[in-house]
Amino acid sequence: MRARQKATGWKVPLLFCGAILILVGLGALWRRPPPPPPELPEALTAKARALAIDLDTPEGRSWKERIVSAASGFVAPEVKTERLRAVAAEAVAQGRLDAACAAAVQAQDEAGRDAAFAGIFAAAARECATLPWAVFAVHGLRDPERAAALARELTARWRECGEVQARGEGRAQAPPPDSR
Repeated sequence: MRARQKATGWKVPLLFCGAILILVGLGALWRRPPPPPPELPEALTAKARALAIDLDTPEGRSWKERIVSAASGFVAPEVKTERLRAVAAEAVAQGRLDAACAAAVQAQDEAGRDAAFAGIFAAAARECATLPWAVFAVHGLRDPERAAALARELTARWRECGEVQARGEGRAQAPPPDSR
């Protein structure tokens, strides 16, 4: 008589996959959803939606290459974040808020990302024409209290710009906002 062979090779991987699915499901239940972005004036949000980050143009290609270079490599996420913050700071200094936003959003470290977006906010809030870029900065922040504070500051600045334009005073500039 032949010994009876049972087909048990498929049960262990199936049980392992089931256990992993249960753990992932429990993890999803415990994770908090991110808070909604703070409320901003609808007209300002509409202007921000109309902006485009196009780094495929001839003048944007060098920024795109620098961002990709800073975000790649086999180094710690903190090092990549520092490189991206440096690219974002240089882009802000040269008036390229689109490249600065593209660099800041790639940062993985929350503190570094928030610092980069705070710098973008400070630069964008100086002039009324660049205020829509500050919307990107507010929405990019991961710290909800800081985002809410900057949203209040942005809303006040937007109202101030509307009053200046209504009086016909032309281009309004404000002192640099408090970066907290």
